[in-house]
Amino acid sequence: MSCSRCNGCMVDDFLLDMEDSSGPMWLQAKRCMNCGNVAESMLQRNRETQGARLHTPASSAPVGNDATVPMGVEATSNLAA
Repeated sequence: MSCSRCNGCMVDDFLLDMEDSSGPMWLQAKRCMNCGNVAESMLQRNRETQGARLHTPASSAPVGNDATVPMGVEATSNLAA
């Protein structure tokens, strides 16, 4: 089975439910070795009913000013106290 998020390798895993005490505390699911995505029937049903979307990474564009950062001796001499 491959991951629906990153197409990585899914492995069997056991998860511990720390919140809900009404049902079994341990459940078996599939977890992606690459991104950590968890595939489990109850989670899938909740995602479908609530209309949740998979996480999409934000743009990798740098935020902030375009100031240059000095490298080498110039950069470290300013840091000396």
